[in-house]
Amino acid sequence: MPSAEKTNKPGHITTGNVLEDLGFSPQEIREMEIKHDLWDPIRAEIEARKLTQAQLVKVLNIHQPDASLLLRGQISRFSITRLLQFADSLQLAVTLTVAPRNEIVKAPRIPMRKAGPRRNAAKAAASSRRSQNTDSA
Repeated sequence: MPSAEKTNKPGHITTGNVLEDLGFSPQEIREMEIKHDLWDPIRAEIEARKLTQAQLVKVLNIHQPDASLLLRGQISRFSITRLLQFADSLQLAVTLTVAPRNEIVKAPRIPMRKAGPRRNAAKAAASSRRSQNTDSA
């Protein structure tokens, strides 16, 4: 018969870092972080431009399966160098800072172009066109 009193013991102890808990080395974790830091603004720029896979193939000069992998976040298949080339093809500026860890001030690692003004400008242009069409009617 099972005990009526259940103990509330953890099944495992975690370090707070999932990748570390999964057994990745600090070097592998750092590489994953760098790739993610590169991929995030690339993905945001692709979304801001509303690029299709076919358009992405042309802009980045890659094959369609690679475009699909990139859009799905399968960045382990790409080197850091390749991700830097994608950022360059999308006209994104990438900055790199190297300094002793204790001297680095917490700041965004890679600046990301914001899509907000572009969308607002498009809305303003559409609104302007509508008002011009109403005025001429």
